[in-house]
Amino acid sequence: MLLGGNFWIVAWFFLAALVYSSAGFGGGSTYTALLVLNDVDHRVLPMLSLACNFLVVSGACLRFTQQQQMPWSRCVPLVVGSVPMAWVGGSVPLDRDVFVPLLSGTLIVAGVLLLLGGRRNREVDAAAVQDGSKQPALANQPCTISMKLGWRFDVIWQTILGAGLGLLAGLVGIGGGIFLSPVLHLTRWSHARDIAATSSLFILVNSLAGLVGQASKHGWSVSQIMTEFQTHAPWWPWLFVSVLIGGQIGNRAAASWLSHLTLRRITAVIVLAAGIRLGWM
Repeated sequence: MLLGGNFWIVAWFFLAALVYSSAGFGGGSTYTALLVLNDVDHRVLPMLSLACNFLVVSGACLRFTQQQQMPWSRCVPLVVGSVPMAWVGGSVPLDRDVFVPLLSGTLIVAGVLLLLGGRRNREVDAAAVQDGSKQPALANQPCTISMKLGWRFDVIWQTILGAGLGLLAGLVGIGGGIFLSPVLHLTRWSHARDIAATSSLFILVNSLAGLVGQASKHGWSVSQIMTEFQTHAPWWPWLFVSVLIGGQIGNRAAASWLSHLTLRRITAVIVLAAGIRLGWM
């Protein structure tokens, strides 16, 4: 039987895709944690996570684009900075002795951000709503030198931020949205809808770039990748099917009947558990 005793991991992948897609995320950190807990080879693990990420956020990006909710002009610096660095990170050869501690630390930080981010994001959004009525419309303001300098500074720091997160995403095999979203919320980059849309695009391009980098690092052809998947995770086709279905449902239903704070906490526990377990291995 193809699944054997691994039905649970397929079910968890489906649930993760359902939950994350409703908020514009791919779930890469959770996929990585689940694969770690299932002792998947560290060379194959990032590629599986990134491929699942790509399948999930493709639907989210399509939904935001169709609803004209994608802030394309503001996404450009983040994407331009992240794509080449995600490829670089994915193509960097890492021994298990380096990869495992790096992945462990990344998962622990991601879990902490998930635990702490929910309350802080709500506070920031509430403050933004209160401040919004006090700020004059930018369309009616003359374009001053200070505004031009401010715009250039924003472009520079967003490009640097995208590059740093893209590199980290490529190295450990995640999309990076789990780090980008809290930063954008804390800096009041925009409202929650724009941040969700931007995070989904960020994850999409980084997942693809990181996947290409991972494949080039090992020099594997497509057939070799399939062979490695079959060797180390023979139930991989079911993972792709589960996240594709879960992502489509989440994108359409938006999971409004679920508490995002509760789901963030559950996910944080899973991610933290995997990170701590890796740290003790």
